[in-house]
Amino acid sequence: MIKKLKHRFIWINLSILLTIFFAIFSSTYYLMYQSGKVQAIKVMEQIAQNEGIIMRTPFKDFNAPLKRNPVPINQTLMRSSFTLLLDSSNHLIKTISNMPEETNLSNPEQLVEQVLSSDKDTGIISFNDLKLRYLIHVRPNGSKLIVFLDRSTELATLSQLIVVLVAIGGVSIVMLTIISYYLANWAIKPIALAWEKQQHFVADASHELKTPLTVIQTTTDILLSNKDHTIRSEQKWMDYIQSETERMSKLVSDLLYLTKVDNNESLIKSSSFNLSESIMNVILPFESLIFESGKELQMNIEPNLMYTGEEARLQQVVVILLDNALKHAPIQTKIEINLHRIGAIYQLEISNEGEGISREHLHKIFERFYRVDSSRARETGVYGLGLAIAKSIIDQHQGKISVTSTVNGLTTFRVTLPTKPIHKRFKLY
Repeated sequence: MIKKLKHRFIWINLSILLTIFFAIFSSTYYLMYQSGKVQAIKVMEQIAQNEGIIMRTPFKDFNAPLKRNPVPINQTLMRSSFTLLLDSSNHLIKTISNMPEETNLSNPEQLVEQVLSSDKDTGIISFNDLKLRYLIHVRPNGSKLIVFLDRSTELATLSQLIVVLVAIGGVSIVMLTIISYYLANWAIKPIALAWEKQQHFVADASHELKTPLTVIQTTTDILLSNKDHTIRSEQKWMDYIQSETERMSKLVSDLLYLTKVDNNESLIKSSSFNLSESIMNVILPFESLIFESGKELQMNIEPNLMYTGEEARLQQVVVILLDNALKHAPIQTKIEINLHRIGAIYQLEISNEGEGISREHLHKIFERFYRVDSSRARETGVYGLGLAIAKSIIDQHQGKISVTSTVNGLTTFRVTLPTKPIHKRFKLY
């Protein structure tokens, strides 16, 4: 699909650019053609006023109004002309030629007949292998002057223009194809990355959902094979079904939340609250868990830090990070929680000693379904969505979350929140 999209992007890009180039080249050719036509007509008018005789100085009508930008007279065109003088009955009287002597002007009566039959005062015509442009000038006494100009210079100029435009167009097409190819790769790269992540996301979600569904199905088959047993006697299997249902429900709920965040459907329900007290309320239930697991808890919470955001979501972040620290901290180690105001930000740090996270895993730790040790996922009930959800919540609050870790040393998750967040995605209550 990505390859087809890239090819489509290249074709669309080339089509647009080629259309623009064709319009520019066509306009250039048309303007050149019209310019040559206007100049030729001007020359023929001058020749007609001079009775077919070329004057070194172009004829000037002193009674005509002055023009600021007169059309320049091309002397070469004047010397490539000839004039036919007709009487009032359209009979040929005289031929005045400024053409080279070797030019074939035999049978001019046929030329007169072709011109008069066209019923046009100006136009183009072919005669004796000559490409001509003509103008009919009617005298006051009814006689006519038909001035002809050889178009060979005009056509040569247009031919050269076509060659130049085709050459420029060919080079442009090659260059545009190369540029479009690199632009397509650059434009498709984030789409390809998003598509790849989506594919992994669907595969991982399907895998995670398959496990509890398999357990539920297997347990149900065991229960159905013992139809005479009571619920009490099969309590163990019922507990398995309930446990897996709760796990699956939490997984689906987390997936729905992340989907809403991706679609910008999840708005923060913002209100002002005491951030220090809110975090303390989350920590208190963990104190007994940490103590019973043989670990030590150290807290350093700066009091009365007021914040505007969604309290429940930020508490969820603290729960995720504390739960993560509790799972990975060995016995007889300590877990530290620090909250301080530093300038225009609030900084929350949750640290624990333990195995640590190697450098190759640090940049992936906030990706969905990513687990440093996937073999412990079933044991700890971890799906790899907690840190991804935490990052989404912090991003919605215009904050930042990061991690630093040393193998077999200290791991610290650091959350920073602006003291005055931008409420572009907040819904105030």
